[in-house]
Amino acid sequence: MNAVETFNYMIVSVIGTIGFLVSIILYLKNKDKALSARLLAGVLMCTSIVAIYYALVGTSFFMKYPHLWRLPVIFSGLMPAMVYLYVQSILNQKYRFNGSDYLFFIPQIVYIINFLPFFLLSSDSKRAIISKMVTDKSLAALEIEGLFPLGWGIMIRLGVGLFFTGLALITIERNKRMLKVRFSDIYFQNLEIYKWLSYLVLCIFFSYLLFIIWHILELSKIMELQLAISLTSAACSLLICGYLLLKPNILYGLKGWVTHPSVPAELAIENQPKQIDEFNHPKTSFFTPEMRTEMTSSIENHFKNNKPFLAAGYKIKDLSQELNVPIYLISSFINQEYGKNFNELINDYRVDYVAEVLKESPDSQNFTLEAIAKSAGFNSRNTFIGAVKKKSGLTPSSYFIQFLPHK
Repeated sequence: MNAVETFNYMIVSVIGTIGFLVSIILYLKNKDKALSARLLAGVLMCTSIVAIYYALVGTSFFMKYPHLWRLPVIFSGLMPAMVYLYVQSILNQKYRFNGSDYLFFIPQIVYIINFLPFFLLSSDSKRAIISKMVTDKSLAALEIEGLFPLGWGIMIRLGVGLFFTGLALITIERNKRMLKVRFSDIYFQNLEIYKWLSYLVLCIFFSYLLFIIWHILELSKIMELQLAISLTSAACSLLICGYLLLKPNILYGLKGWVTHPSVPAELAIENQPKQIDEFNHPKTSFFTPEMRTEMTSSIENHFKNNKPFLAAGYKIKDLSQELNVPIYLISSFINQEYGKNFNELINDYRVDYVAEVLKESPDSQNFTLEAIAKSAGFNSRNTFIGAVKKKSGLTPSSYFIQFLPHK
C-alpha cells in the first residue's frame, strides 16, 4: 500500500470498527425491540462494514480470504432501503414492519443473485479473479465477476441508493410541511429529530451522488474509487455514532402524536376504547387514537394504584407481563407519549413518590433522602441524584426542600 492507502486504511478501520461495535451494542441493548432503533443499528452496521471492506481492497486481505470478497455487497445494498424504512418508522411512528415493507429489499435480492456464480467458485478461481481486480482496480468497479453487463452493476446499485435516499428526503420535507400546518405544536417539539434525519439522509444521499459523478467523469485518476467510498462510508458511521453520543434522545423518535389517515377502517372503533389485548392486531403498525387512550389509562392507573416501580430493578418486561402487552408496543408508546425511555419514566415516578412521601409523612424528616429514595426503588445513590437532576435540574436537597412540611 502507498502512504495514502495506508493512512486511509488506518483511519477507516478505526472508525468502521467503532461503528460496527456501536451498532451491535445498539441492537442488543434494544431489549424492547423498538423498530426505529433496530433499523438505525442496521444502517450503522452497513456503513461501517462497507467502509472497512473498501479500505481492505488495497491490502492482501481478500487474497487470503477470497470467500469474503463481495460479501459486504449484501450490506451495501441493504443500506438504502433501511435508511428509507428508518425515516418512515420515525415519521409515521411505526412500531413494526408492514407486509409491503419487505418489498423494498427486492433490488438487493436481485443484486445478490448477480454475484451468485462467483460465490460458488472454488478458492483458487476466486483468487485468480480477485488478483486481476486488485491489480487493476477499475475492473473491480466494472464488477467483472457479476452477471450484469460490465459497469451496469455499480450504476444500478448507486441508482437504487440515490432513489431511496432521495425518496427519504422528500418524505422528510413533506412530513415537516404537513406537521407545521396541521400540528404546529408537535412540529416545534421535534425540530431536533428533523435535523437529525435530514443530516443522516443528506450524508448518504450525497455519498451516492458523489460516486455517480465520480464514475461518469472517471475521476479515479485523482483518487481510487474504493478510497472515496471507504472515506465517505466512514464519515456516515462517524455522524451516526457522534449523534448517538451527544443526542441519544434521537432514539425515541417524534414526541407527541399525529393522526394517521391510513389506519384501517375496521380498527377505528368509535365510542369504544381499544381493548388492551387487541394491541397486537396484524393490520396496523402504529397506534390508533383509541390505542393511545387505552394505553395511557392502563399504564398510569397501574402506576398510581399498584406502584410497581417501588420494586428495585423493575424492568419493562415486568410491566409488559403485568399489562399483558408486548414489550415493543410499550416501549414505542412511552417513547412517543412521554419523549423518554422506560427507565427515565420509571425514575420520574420514583422522584414524584419521594416528593409525595416528604410532603405527606410527618416523620419523613427523621429519615435521610437516600433512605427514602431506596424505599422508592432507586438501587443506588448516583442513580437517585441523576434522576432528580434530569427531572428538575436541581440537586436532591435543593429540589425536595419545597416538599418538606413547614413548622
